[in-house]
Amino acid sequence: MMKQIICCLISVLLIGCTSMPSEFNTAEDAMEYITSPKNGFVREKILANNIKVKVQLFPAVLIQKTNNPDKILYFNIQFSLNGHEVLAQLPSEEYGAYVQLFSFGMEKHINIRTESGKEYPATMVSYQPMYNTSRSNELLVVYNDEIPGEENISLVINEFGLKLGKLDFIFDNSKLKYIPTINQF
Repeated sequence: MMKQIICCLISVLLIGCTSMPSEFNTAEDAMEYITSPKNGFVREKILANNIKVKVQLFPAVLIQKTNNPDKILYFNIQFSLNGHEVLAQLPSEEYGAYVQLFSFGMEKHINIRTESGKEYPATMVSYQPMYNTSRSNELLVVYNDEIPGEENISLVINEFGLKLGKLDFIFDNSKLKYIPTINQF
């Protein structure tokens, strides 16, 4: 009997600790929640060459600024080296080519892969050059396709020339469907 009570308490604690808030007072409160790595919306890798790649999933409600958003997935991908933009630290003869690639060609290198192996290309990848005024080069990656919500997904960044290799960032399916209510945008 005691063993069953302990198992029940552990289950209640685990469920309580893993549930996501259904409501936030402000968009800033929601941003604070999703930017905390412990909540599962942020994935990050530091590679052997000290390049840091950070991927963040944004609930559509925060981008579209409506509590009834379209079913679109938004990811922010950041590339940095020693706290600065990666591209700004490249040799000058390579810089322009990579700005061009980030601006017009990264959709060929980024996709979503489901656990069952189906791949979805990005609908749009947007890059705004910051000319070494930011801490990272950032891409906004958008998926309009209906990604099955029953499976976990991997955001896959394939090698595109910086010798980063193929990078997988796994996100739990509950994060893909997360639509909290924001009381004040």
